Amino acid sequence: MKTLITGAMIAFTSSGLLANTAMCENTEEHKQAFYAPFDVNNIPKDKMQKFPYYRYVSMHYDQFARYGTAPVTASKPLKLLKGETFDLTQEFEAGQSYIQNLTHTLTKGFVVLKDGEITAEFYDNGYNIGMLNNLQSASKTYIGVIIHKLVDLDLIKLEKKASVYLPELSGTDIGEATVQQLLDMNSGIEPLVDYHTPGSNGYMWEIEIGLQHAGKPVGHLNAIKAAKANVKPDTVWQYADQNTDTLGLIAERVSGKKFNVLMSELHTETGANTASSIAKTSDGTTSPAFGINLTARDYALFHLYIAQGKAAKSFYKSILDNEKDLMKAEGLGKALESFGHKTIYGSQTYYMIDDKIAFSFGSFGALGFSDLTNGNVVINQQDWYCNADVQHLRDTVVRSVKILKALRK
Repeated sequence: MKTLITGAMIAFTSSGLLANTAMCENTEEHKQAFYAPFDVNNIPKDKMQKFPYYRYVSMHYDQFARYGTAPVTASKPLKLLKGETFDLTQEFEAGQSYIQNLTHTLTKGFVVLKDGEITAEFYDNGYNIGMLNNLQSASKTYIGVIIHKLVDLDLIKLEKKASVYLPELSGTDIGEATVQQLLDMNSGIEPLVDYHTPGSNGYMWEIEIGLQHAGKPVGHLNAIKAAKANVKPDTVWQYADQNTDTLGLIAERVSGKKFNVLMSELHTETGANTASSIAKTSDGTTSPAFGINLTARDYALFHLYIAQGKAAKSFYKSILDNEKDLMKAEGLGKALESFGHKTIYGSQTYYMIDDKIAFSFGSFGALGFSDLTNGNVVINQQDWYCNADVQHLRDTVVRSVKILKALRK
């Protein structure tokens, strides 16, 4: 889901959610639009990604996915206990409390886990415990975890080309990329731009993954085959959904299982409490690039799984590799460093080098943080006006890291 805006904006060469898309700054006009009333039974499909509709669509995505969704089970729920309370009424910064800042950043779901127990939880915007919300590009970290699980099972070699596992990609630019290059967004595949003009590469891609309801699909796999490289691999960090969805197809091929089944297996490992879903594509496959829908608590449990060191060994080796610094030259890398956090990117996951915190990041404010020093977690599900509201992004990152560091004491 991608939203370009006019007016006051800060354009970055590559954002953390998608390349060459503008970040924005929230205004009072945007807030007024956010709270505007509407009929939930008559949401126009061509406006479902915009205010005020998206705050409803995001937590009812099963109803709006063009090609439907595939089920993800939760067969071994982990009972979450309440622990010592983290006081959200205490000051966050500049006289503003944490809870005031959560409201300010249009947060709908917020969970803090300390020692595996809920120490803070917050809901707003009509969202609550047990409700699903679309993760957008935060979904990508799931494919990173799943691919590395298959790597540790010796079903995938990171240095092998994508075409080795998907022969139908032979002769294509993306087929020449290695699995590791796809994971790290270093494949050279050009980013998608302009998601709202019919015929543009971004608009046509969204038809294939079900975010655009107008336009005839050519097929999800065909769209991946058509992806073009505009730079050499391992030279530039370029964020492209086709990298992620290719990984999803590779995972299916080597495991012999549908991706929603692989997701269900991961849910069993993380202790997910609630059955969820993932968006289908025009081919009937699924899109891990954006399509996972789940509860705030289950998002927290996923990050707990990472924070406690339970993911594959090769996953940690990849995300902790300090040489993966191509993102620092791009807009998102510069933005995160300006917030005080030098960040690298590996295996569909962001990692703050000095803070030792791994995180996932999705459009409109889905951010989950795993403290690798002690296993604690903070997750945020929000309803920003655009993919990456500059001030809201800054507040969410600073707020989450500040809480995690407070829990280290």
